[in-house]
Amino acid sequence: MGSRFNYETNKPAVAVTTFVLLVSVILSVSARLGTKYGLFRRLTHDDLAIIASLLFAIFQDICIALAVDSGYGDHQIDISDGDLDQIMKKLFAASFFYIMSLLLSKLSLVLFVQSVTPSIRDKWIARAVKAILLAWATVVIFGTAFQCSVPHTWDIWNGRCFNLLAWRYFVAASNIATDLFIIAQIMVLIINIQTSISRRLTFLGIFAPRIFLVIAAMVELILLRQSTYTNDQTYRMYDLTIISVVIQCVSIVTASWPQLMPFLSWMQSNGLRLNNAQDKSSWSYNVTVQSQIQTSSQDRRGKSKSRGFAPMVRRDQILVTQEWDVQSQSSAARIIREEEDELSHGAMQGSSDRSS
Repeated sequence: MGSRFNYETNKPAVAVTTFVLLVSVILSVSARLGTKYGLFRRLTHDDLAIIASLLFAIFQDICIALAVDSGYGDHQIDISDGDLDQIMKKLFAASFFYIMSLLLSKLSLVLFVQSVTPSIRDKWIARAVKAILLAWATVVIFGTAFQCSVPHTWDIWNGRCFNLLAWRYFVAASNIATDLFIIAQIMVLIINIQTSISRRLTFLGIFAPRIFLVIAAMVELILLRQSTYTNDQTYRMYDLTIISVVIQCVSIVTASWPQLMPFLSWMQSNGLRLNNAQDKSSWSYNVTVQSQIQTSSQDRRGKSKSRGFAPMVRRDQILVTQEWDVQSQSSAARIIREEEDELSHGAMQGSSDRSS
């Protein structure tokens, strides 16, 4: 009985951490989808991307659980050659699911940021970031697939492989770089919002947790050397597996975070619209209203330019208006329609009287 409790293994740490973080991811995505569907009665492309990311995360965690069942987390000397092969194959498969899950969660966030801006420049920035993400994922997937000589490309511990430490450094560093591109995209959007400083800071705070992904990836960089150069890899590599699951969890959660009820409601109340989530008539109406407001604002600036107190607004800035502005435009439109109906009704009645 004593030897049972003194047996050294990291299997519980890997299994419990993977399970807890997977539950967190599922709850986060479920809350996001429930909020989005409850508000708009439809899901958009960024929601489909996060669903696919969640599925790949589940597949990754299943592979890790199977590797743990084969002995991953135990000392390598206690694992048979057959189980060692199974561990490497399952971890090899998990690495592909990991990259795909990361890619789709990043794309989901980029698509969401793109959906809240009408600026053509911001949309081109979003397209550039998406192209960078796709190129990054393609390089990482092919590099991982052929990191060791064929046919045993999964044999990272016994096969002939290129410099695995350098490759892992590249994957981790490029992961950080792609998220910095996403953060830069968000910052450009916030800078171009024409609103008060407090609202900009609030909008920034919605996306600020994304920085935790960069921090987690930096921790991974620190752990790489000690986990790669060891004679007991099944026992010592567990921390890399845990940090990869943490990175995956943070990526999905922070991509879902901005679309929870408090934040979507705040953005709606401050004039920001999810263009892809609105139906066509609603989207067209919002664009028309925004255009009318901008035109009216420009006319007022032209009239008051000689007085010298109207601030200049760049054309590439995003105009954020209060909800009552939109409602007042809607009320004015209803009044005009009612007056037209009354005039039309009166004309028809007069014509009927003359004919009789």
